[in-house]
Amino acid sequence: MIMIKPNKYVCLFIAISFIFIFPSYSKANKENWNNILKEASGQTVYFHAWGGAKNINSYINWAAETVKKTYNITVKHVKVSDTSNVVSRILSEKNAKKNNNGAVDLVWINGENFSSMKKNNLLLNENWIIQLPNSKFLDFKNNPSLLNDFGVSTGGMEMPWGVSQLNFYYDSKYIKAPPKSALKLKKYILTNKGRFTFPQPPDFVGTSFLKQILIELIADKNVLKLKYDQSHHEKMLKPLFDWLDEVTPHLWRNGKNYPSNYLALTELVADREIDIGMAFNIAHASNAISEGKLSNTVKSYIHKGGTLANVHFLSIPYNSSNITSAKVFINFLISPEAQIKKQNKNFWGDPSVLSSRKLTPEWKEKFLNLPRGSATLSNEELDLKLEEPHPSWVKVIEDKWIKKYGSNN
Repeated sequence: MIMIKPNKYVCLFIAISFIFIFPSYSKANKENWNNILKEASGQTVYFHAWGGAKNINSYINWAAETVKKTYNITVKHVKVSDTSNVVSRILSEKNAKKNNNGAVDLVWINGENFSSMKKNNLLLNENWIIQLPNSKFLDFKNNPSLLNDFGVSTGGMEMPWGVSQLNFYYDSKYIKAPPKSALKLKKYILTNKGRFTFPQPPDFVGTSFLKQILIELIADKNVLKLKYDQSHHEKMLKPLFDWLDEVTPHLWRNGKNYPSNYLALTELVADREIDIGMAFNIAHASNAISEGKLSNTVKSYIHKGGTLANVHFLSIPYNSSNITSAKVFINFLISPEAQIKKQNKNFWGDPSVLSSRKLTPEWKEKFLNLPRGSATLSNEELDLKLEEPHPSWVKVIEDKWIKKYGSNN
């Protein structure tokens, strides 16, 4: 189980409020859930989720087919390229006073997009996650990161779905010792002109890479837990942009062009145009090897001081047209059956959010016996994790990068 250590104030808040937010699952809950199942039958859920990866799309399709057979619920995967557009759509509906029958029933979300939805009251405002029977498999008490989205309390308004961690990969046939820190990476870029790049912000992985460099270089990392204040924090960004000023002219295509996302980055590694790729899915390199997109000599690594890690979630908009069926679909997605398939490298390879301590011995054994890809790091190798900055930093970093470097493209 992957955990991100939250700050002490988050832990204190969760410890105090846990008993009130998450009471034990009762007989009344069970009866209410049976009513939800009856009401959900025959409904259609419009699930807005990123659609840029074949394996993820296939997994969502499998889940949709399963709930159709089991619960008579139809799931339509609305493939999106940028979740912020989904948030904007829900906000537009709210401004138009369309408080019922919204176009978005369920959304895959985290970070800045969740913070924006919470700030604008666009989420189903109830602690609905405890209504779901399979929430019993999540250890909310001992893993506070499941209730903490990029430093913002979820308030029980989004269900943890999976965990991700920034990881890098390289072909060991050509590189023996990859650079495992921001400073060593800078040196590598300067001495290997044109052999490194990253996805173009505001792509999620591209922006995450910028945050990774900032976290490694900033003098006081605790500052990043605070809401960004230009008068106090703008100078804190200087180490990042000084680093970028030095390396940008030496990037792939002289920093004039950038790949659109981590999949395009993979193609550059495969074509030997660059030496190092990156992704947030720890099984990405292994999946690419099994699909024949990368050489079997490719290996993964993280920086010595750790890399960014976060939980990604499922949320229901306040004006969802089919709240009950969205809940049933989410309950299935956090079931041991769905989570083990998601973690399996042959399907998605996304680590489970379920606690092994809460699983039955049978399911615990099945998870332990899951195959691990040749380029997938072990839990021990992924032990060092960096907390995400407060979401208010994201827009600032993106805008500054786009203004300074993005205009070249």
